[in-house]
Order: sequence, then C-alpha cells, then structure tokens
Amino acid sequence: MKATTVRINDDMLRRVDGLANTLSRSRSWVIKQAIDRFLDYEEWFVREVREGLEEVKKGEIAQQEEVAARFRKWGVHAS
Repeated sequence: MKATTVRINDDMLRRVDGLANTLSRSRSWVIKQAIDRFLDYEEWFVREVREGLEEVKKGEIAQQEEVAARFRKWGVHAS
C-alpha cells in the first residue's frame, strides 16, 4: 500500500473527523471508503454512458410513443 498526500479544507476535514468519531473508525478509513465509493459510482456511470452511446449507434433506442406509453403506465403525462 502506498501513501499519498491530499489537501483538504478545514470544513471537510472536520466532517471527515466527525464521521470517523461517530463510526469509531480512523480518519484514513473514512477517506478510503469515500474514495472507493466515488470510484465505484464514477466507473459505473462511465460504463452506462458508453453502453448507452453504443445502443444509440446501433439504433437501439425507444421511440417517442413507446416512452410516452411507459410514462402513462405510471400515471405520468409525457409529451
């Protein structure tokens, strides 16, 4: 495992420390969890966007009436 340095403003560091204290965890643990969750989400988001763009290129997109019908099914008027 490697160490790195990150500059964090005082307010954010207070928040990290407060959460660490509440969870009975270390500051380092909270920061690692935050980074891990951020990376998981961002990597998922990038994959979803890429897959969506590939579907568009292949013409695999819903037509307007199909989308409107789905919304009507949920009781929402979409025009």
